[in-house]
Amino acid sequence: MNKIIFVLLPIFVSVTAFAQNDSLIKKDYEFSVGKSIHNKKLWSQPYRYEIKATNTLSVEINIKRLHRKAEELDFNLFALTDETKKWRIRPVAIYYYKVDRKVYLKSKPDNRNYNVFEKYQLEGYTDFEAKIYKTNFLGIKKKKKVASVVQALPKMKIKSSKITYYLDFPIRPTFDYGKVYFKDKVIGFTGVKEE
Repeated sequence: MNKIIFVLLPIFVSVTAFAQNDSLIKKDYEFSVGKSIHNKKLWSQPYRYEIKATNTLSVEINIKRLHRKAEELDFNLFALTDETKKWRIRPVAIYYYKVDRKVYLKSKPDNRNYNVFEKYQLEGYTDFEAKIYKTNFLGIKKKKKVASVVQALPKMKIKSSKITYYLDFPIRPTFDYGKVYFKDKVIGFTGVKEE
C-alpha cells in the first residue's frame, strides 16, 4: 500500500505544477484599436496642458475580458508612439460615452516612487509625458496655486465581457501617425487625417 502512495504522489505534484504554470501565462484581456479623434475643442475636456501648443488625440480602445477572474486593468500601461519624433507618449485621461456625453474617470497626481509606465521602455523611443491642470466649466484653472502635474490613470476591474474606453494622448501639431501599445506589445495603429 505504501508503494502505491509513493508512486502516485510525484504524479499529483507534477500535474499541480503544470496547472499553476498554465494559469500564470493566461491572458486576462484582448485589445483592439478603433477610431481616433483629433480633438482641438478644449472645452470638451476637463483639463488643459501646461504646454499650450499640445493637442489631444482620443483613441478608442475596445476591451474584451477573457475570463471572470481577470486582474484589474492598469490603464497606465497603454502608450502611443509618435513615429516621426520617436516618442513614447503617456495617456493623460480616460473616458467613456454615456448617451452622447463624455464621462471622464478620475485620475490623480502620479507617484514618482512607483510608476508602471516606466517599466516597459521601448528601445529607440524617448518618453513624452505632458503635464496638465484641472479646469472649471469655463476652462479656467481651478486653483491658481495648484501646479500642473503628470496624472496617473485608475486601475479598474472590468466587469463587462466587452467594453470601449477612449484614451486621451497629448500630441504636438506635427503628429502624423503612431502605434498603440499595451505594455511593450503593439495592439494597433492610429494617425491624424490631413485636413
